[in-house]
Amino acid sequence: MYVQVRRKQKIDKYIGYLLIAFLLPFTRLLGITLRRDHSAKEAPRRILFIKLLGLGSLVLAADAIAALRQRYPNTRFILLTDANIAAGIAPFGLFDEVIAMPTDRMGATLTGMARHLVRSWGWRGLWVIDLEVYSKLTTVLALLTLARNRYGFYLSPVPFRKYLNTHNIPFSLSAFLEENYNFMARQVGGEAMAAVPTMEPTAGKTMEQAAAGLFSEPRVGELRKPYILLNNTCSGLADVRRLPDQTFSEICRWILDHTTYDLALLGAPGDKEDIDRFIWNAPDLYNKKDRILNFAGMAADFESYYRFLREKGVCLITIDSGPLHIARKLGLPTLSLWGPTDPANYLNVQPQERHRHLSYYLEVSCSPCVHRQETLPCGGDNICMKNIQAGAIIGKIEELLQRLGLPSLC
Repeated sequence: MYVQVRRKQKIDKYIGYLLIAFLLPFTRLLGITLRRDHSAKEAPRRILFIKLLGLGSLVLAADAIAALRQRYPNTRFILLTDANIAAGIAPFGLFDEVIAMPTDRMGATLTGMARHLVRSWGWRGLWVIDLEVYSKLTTVLALLTLARNRYGFYLSPVPFRKYLNTHNIPFSLSAFLEENYNFMARQVGGEAMAAVPTMEPTAGKTMEQAAAGLFSEPRVGELRKPYILLNNTCSGLADVRRLPDQTFSEICRWILDHTTYDLALLGAPGDKEDIDRFIWNAPDLYNKKDRILNFAGMAADFESYYRFLREKGVCLITIDSGPLHIARKLGLPTLSLWGPTDPANYLNVQPQERHRHLSYYLEVSCSPCVHRQETLPCGGDNICMKNIQAGAIIGKIEELLQRLGLPSLC
């Protein structure tokens, strides 16, 4: 999976730069001669959001998108994304329409882009918000929609966007990711959006599913739920973010030996065999397999998956991945484990919630590297995760359970 993502990044880089070199002179010339009005005086009829990779980061953008929904209640919100992300974000009810585009085959991706572009040319009053930070192709895609207003992040390693977007939003590598999304929302919404509130599921007409209780109702009987949820999978960059099997098995074994809870191991359908193999190869776990649920691929859809997390999970112990951000939106307590990414960029926990969301970060000298360097300093030998001791994580688990009110451990 890691190799596949790197291949996509190389395709994005080389084809993206080729298209940019071709389109940039025409774009500059037309910008000078046409002098289109790019002000935001009139509300858009449609806003097209582009996010092709990263369900977790899209979840982090949920509050900003919901705030824009309140600012423009009569605007149609459309998302262009990968098929897996499309299914995962649908239960949040943020968009009126989600366009799922295949990204695993170049031919299908280009065909999907062409089909979407032809359709977008017929849209009047269109704005585009590109939520990708590093992609070249999404910037080109936004440009080719011919939208009057095109908002995108501006980052010094990709300065070409300065001339292809109509509105450049500075992206801060030192800030929390969701703060960057909130800043973009305020730039799009103008003075009427002095602040971005927390997502209110009843704010817009497309929030019915969320209002049904997934993301709004308080959790009850938390410590009486049957499973401690664990996730050691992450689409795309799993190889460098995941814990070694030995460390992960020690954590699982401790929970089974020292608590009364069963384990539910999370993952995508493609992770099911690997998780079965992990249990089989750890005799101490295999002997207690009746207390371990391999939940990878078991949910019929993402809404069922979210309901399982919310209704059956005491808490979630996870590496940096989408389930972490989803669990927080669902109200689950979390313990997150960080290596090639820095929690200071992704884990913005409010003071009143800090007893429910703990983290452990080894903070090696070469971290953070993912998203910032094309070639990882370790060459994929993720010492930032391999050097984390199981005992340190177990200590954090004990602390979290005690903070949640568990009176004693076995």
